[in-house]
Amino acid sequence: MENPRLKVAFSVLFIIFSTGASAQIESRQRYVEGYIYDAKEKEPIPFATIKVKGWAKGVVTNRNGSFRVPEKFSELNDTLVVTSMGYETKVVSIQQMMAKKSNVIFLNPHVYGLEETIVYAQARKRKLSAKAIVRKAIRAIPDNFPNQPFSLTGYYRDYQWHEDDYLNLNEAILSVYDQGFESKDSQSTQFALHSILANKNFPRDSISNKPYDYENRNKVINNAILDSHGGNELRILRVHDAIRNYEVSSYAFIYRLKSQFLNGHSFERAKDIFLDDLPFYNITVTKSKNGYEAFGQLLIDKDNFSIYKLNYSLYFKDTDSKSVESINGEEKDLIFEVLSEYRPFKDKMFLNYITFNNSFILPEPPRFFIEELLVNVATRRLSLTFNNPVDEQKTNIISNYELKFFGEPLTIKEVSLDVANPRTVLLYLEFKDGMKERDFFNYFANYKTNKEAGAKLRCYVMNITDIHGNLVDKIYDYKEYQQFREFFTQEVLQGFEKLDSSFLMKMNSPVFEGQPVQEKDELENYWMNTPLKVIDN
Repeated sequence: MENPRLKVAFSVLFIIFSTGASAQIESRQRYVEGYIYDAKEKEPIPFATIKVKGWAKGVVTNRNGSFRVPEKFSELNDTLVVTSMGYETKVVSIQQMMAKKSNVIFLNPHVYGLEETIVYAQARKRKLSAKAIVRKAIRAIPDNFPNQPFSLTGYYRDYQWHEDDYLNLNEAILSVYDQGFESKDSQSTQFALHSILANKNFPRDSISNKPYDYENRNKVINNAILDSHGGNELRILRVHDAIRNYEVSSYAFIYRLKSQFLNGHSFERAKDIFLDDLPFYNITVTKSKNGYEAFGQLLIDKDNFSIYKLNYSLYFKDTDSKSVESINGEEKDLIFEVLSEYRPFKDKMFLNYITFNNSFILPEPPRFFIEELLVNVATRRLSLTFNNPVDEQKTNIISNYELKFFGEPLTIKEVSLDVANPRTVLLYLEFKDGMKERDFFNYFANYKTNKEAGAKLRCYVMNITDIHGNLVDKIYDYKEYQQFREFFTQEVLQGFEKLDSSFLMKMNSPVFEGQPVQEKDELENYWMNTPLKVIDN
């Protein structure tokens, strides 16, 4: 039975470090940079595939259409082959790009011609329903995807996105050692880091990088629960590859692609999409349950029913949320999105890229809060200073304050507003005997600053407002962020030698914290496709 309370995959991401070796590799590389744009709409094309002609290696464009390729490939007079679903393929000279400061490459949308329509109509004996096409594609996975060991080497990154900027961007070159689709990915697949970088050219934000905290709602994902998987973002990303994990549970509401995906989803055929001159079934996917609404897309080869693309987004109807998008004319709150694409290599389909992101919210700082608590040994009183002037109406009510010293409550006998400073409330204590009073103030007298001793003194304030009506410590608003984890294949190899376990990633630890880094031959042939700045076109 499907559980309406979502359970997907999430990880705590800790403070990141970079290695000197990684930084040196990046600094030695010189790049040709560019952007891929739609020739008609003049909009960037994300996730277009760019291959270096004559090489197996390549890169996938970023969400703003940007990419970069090492200049070294120009030494062989190499060219770039740019492909994207729904567009005509384009070949570009690297040397010509080197002569320009800004390279914008325009792709023409594929035009569905009359001749193609006639050929397609003659070849089709009967029209398959959208659901029947998807069923055939799922059943064909064992034939179309690799069942023997293979490795993928490519570019991995995780980051947050907020106010049109990258935060905490961490990058790596790594290898995925997969035993094949007949094996359980979570149990048998292993990983090795070759180069890592905490990119300090983008902002670092320790607040958005902190662990999720549902108990205090300091950082939460609305309407969803995400497993930590030992704090490893890469493992979380792999869980969300539903094609690779077609026989086991992947993510809500996909669950098991093989046995559960068809149930409860609605499928419709949209206009065919082309890659070069090959038409693909274009299937739209929808699902609605308990306030959750899913929208997806499948691109399936008409010849052998290989799945080239699986995109899936989950929303929740919540018009009060700050992370609202308009879908089909209704306001919906994005929970997560998975975009994945496979491409053929030799006789099988291999991952080209996968990107998974979920939304989360962080509370805005309270508008009214305590700035400082000081113990004045000379006057035998406490000063509680706020950031704004205090409303006198409830200032003198003793029950609105609670003091604890080493966890034990203190008795407050009097409260008053400081006439010299309307932001400060004065607290006077009552002790059972003079000995306890002397010990309390002597404790603070022995410290140079109150801050040193203040960790043992806690003040809790309730029902106090400032002159603007803001309640103390109340959260009035939240900021929305997006958390991304992405992998882009640069090289596919069928089979691999026995692995040295001492250099393999520890999957119960964060990707960028204390992991071993394995040397790799010709590491300079792989590169980090660090996002470029957005351009005005």
